[in-house]
Amino acid sequence: MAEPAFEAQFRQLAEDASQDELSAALLVNRVLDPAVDADALRHRIDELAGACPSGVPPWAFMQQRGFSGNWAEPVTLAHSCLADVLQTGHGIPISLGVLLLHVARRRGFDAAGVNFPGHFLTRVGDALIDPVDFRPVTEDECLHGLGEARGLGGTAFPDPFATATSAMIALRMLNNVKAQLVGGSQWDRALAIVGYQLILLPGNADLQFERAQLWERLGAPDAARQSYAQVAQQGGDAKLRSAAEAKLAELGDGGTVWN
Repeated sequence: MAEPAFEAQFRQLAEDASQDELSAALLVNRVLDPAVDADALRHRIDELAGACPSGVPPWAFMQQRGFSGNWAEPVTLAHSCLADVLQTGHGIPISLGVLLLHVARRRGFDAAGVNFPGHFLTRVGDALIDPVDFRPVTEDECLHGLGEARGLGGTAFPDPFATATSAMIALRMLNNVKAQLVGGSQWDRALAIVGYQLILLPGNADLQFERAQLWERLGAPDAARQSYAQVAQQGGDAKLRSAAEAKLAELGDGGTVWN
């Protein structure tokens, strides 16, 4: 279940726009490994940033240091933990991207995360960088792949190159963590992750529906009914409301009257 201390920290992250991306990623790392020393880890990342030579593009420096998202082994929770990424050099785009942002800013570059759908990107100065292999890419290259996704699913993205806030980065990292936990049938841990996500994105119907599904998996029908009812009673996506109503009918009222 969710830890109150972490809930408070995610609430602070949601409310305090001054917190940087590294703070968000370190918080996710602590959720996965509460024993990690976040201050010591930040110091090690500062040392990495300080080692980037003047005149070397930060993304080239990361390549030289052996960081990459191209590896043979499958994605695991370790790829979302900066402590592991720093040790192995292997991460997913968002964890590698957070490290690149920190290195770039220490070298005096303007840098920001890019909330690109399905694949986190970074801007360093005028360059758009794909952190999976630390190479510059163009918006057209990125949009080509996104166009294929649109064609398959009909999804519209208002601004695929929007800047990612620290809260957005935490939300995306938690999505990756949640996928790993659900894939491993770790329903209780996944439920805690959804709880943290709802702090960052209050009232989100998709997350509430996921929470209801996880309560079902955990054999807690009353809690599942409550979450499904929240989805059914709020506005938004008609298909999601219909799905929630169907689940409520399937589960029965359990003797509870929903207002």
